[in-house]
Amino acid sequence: MDVNNIRASIKKYLIKKPRNTAEISSWLSSKNIISNHGIVEILESDASIIRIGVVRKSGMIDKKLPLSEWATEDWVQYHERSVK
Repeated sequence: MDVNNIRASIKKYLIKKPRNTAEISSWLSSKNIISNHGIVEILESDASIIRIGVVRKSGMIDKKLPLSEWATEDWVQYHERSVK
């Protein structure tokens, strides 16, 4: 599967709620979607997918897959707090 199709699949997966890098990786594996590109690189290369935070749980640190949390730009805009 090419990178654009992978990116589109990930965006559909992120529509309802943010997911962390490990969840996205696991979901891609369950769908037999394999890429030669790293997941983080795919996510970072799309302006409509936003890193919204880092998951900090003990025992879940993996240098290969940083546990960042990702969401679509639409999700972020919808849930953004209004600043007054």
